Amino acid sequence: MTEKRDSEQPENEIELTTDYANNTLFEPTIWDLKLIFGEFSQRSKSIEYHTSITVPWAQAKLIMYYLQANVAVHESETGTIKIPKAVWPQEWVPPAEQAAKDPKNKQLYERLKKLRTELLEGSG
Repeated sequence: MTEKRDSEQPENEIELTTDYANNTLFEPTIWDLKLIFGEFSQRSKSIEYHTSITVPWAQAKLIMYYLQANVAVHESETGTIKIPKAVWPQEWVPPAEQAAKDPKNKQLYERLKKLRTELLEGSG
């Protein structure tokens, strides 16, 4: 068996860059979702953004599914992932009285509350 060297890279293999991110911004539009990745810098005490990826909404939903599946597998093997309280997402603000009359707004609010609760279960 021989080792594969970098210079012997197959033609159909894609060369990728590797970055690290511990912060993500989301910029939604009607067409797609832009994810902007960055890393907190101790030196500057700020987030240095370095990569932006835009995906259509259908792909964003598929990514969400596969991320949840990967987290579920990881947690089944290693235990619950603890999220530090300092980075817990804020509680969702209920819709204003007039907006709350629309059942869709109330349903969305309840769904968002449930998502946050599920995320934080076991993180306390």
